[in-house]
Amino acid sequence: MGVFVRWLQRTFGMAKKTCPVEQECLELLRLMLDEQATEEESKYVHEHIDKCYRCYENYDLENTIREAVKNKVKNLKVPPELVTEIKNKIDL
Repeated sequence: MGVFVRWLQRTFGMAKKTCPVEQECLELLRLMLDEQATEEESKYVHEHIDKCYRCYENYDLENTIREAVKNKVKNLKVPPELVTEIKNKIDL
């Protein structure tokens, strides 16, 4: 149902309207994406973004950015000399 509602909102220009709980939702969705939200908070965010295109766009953007960063970091090659230098500095 949420996908259909978001399609309607996007199609008929309702996506541009502000959401009265956008900031609260954004904070909660960031906690959720960091896996620090409670089960109730996660449920609230999922239910809300099913009905609110504006907050869904925020969710989609945050999630896309996080995935891009994860992929970049995952494929990052760290020079062995740097690893050794860091280990020496923290006494490992």
